[in-house]
Amino acid sequence: MTKPSIEDLAARIDELEDRVDELEADTEQLEATVDAQAETIASQRDQLADYETRTQELEAELDAATDHRKHLQQRLYAVESEDTPNDEPNTSLSPLQQLIRLPSKALSKLTANQERARFIAKDITEYATNVPAGFALDSSTIRTVLHAKEGRTPHTQTVSRVMDFLDDLGKEGVKIVKRRGTKRVIFSEHVVSELAETAPSSGRSSITEVVMGWR
Repeated sequence: MTKPSIEDLAARIDELEDRVDELEADTEQLEATVDAQAETIASQRDQLADYETRTQELEAELDAATDHRKHLQQRLYAVESEDTPNDEPNTSLSPLQQLIRLPSKALSKLTANQERARFIAKDITEYATNVPAGFALDSSTIRTVLHAKEGRTPHTQTVSRVMDFLDDLGKEGVKIVKRRGTKRVIFSEHVVSELAETAPSSGRSSITEVVMGWR
């Protein structure tokens, strides 16, 4: 067998070097493609996050608009019902208790956030934490409860409006405080006891007398 000459070895080395150069060029091109795709994915992820944020903002704005529309409907209902005799409301019940005991036919009169407040108030002992001042329900807990109820995370404005409704309907027995950057609704023990003892009623109740006196 003839031994390869120096010229043959040199040619073979040149071929191998050319192949290495080609592989390095392919690798660089592949790396550039991967980097470009990563940038595209990151950009699309940011766009999706922006879209989700805007969607939540629009949902919160829709809730606010719905609240306002139903509030006007309630005022109109009150005016139209002034001359219509109604059953006397149970004035011994607090507004929160009256909210819980609304019959099913009256629930359609509630705004989305009033219904959310009712949902939480019905099972307040399940969600609130015992504290020296009574029972506390923070904004993160409300957000978690509403997420479990509706299958999506509520907007910050929605949580805030639900807390405001609980505060308004609870009168002197409920107040909102902010500590260490976190908002909490504080319920007195008496209010929580009343709510825990209140069961939904199937009797007739005037949505006008119950809701219109809340604010």
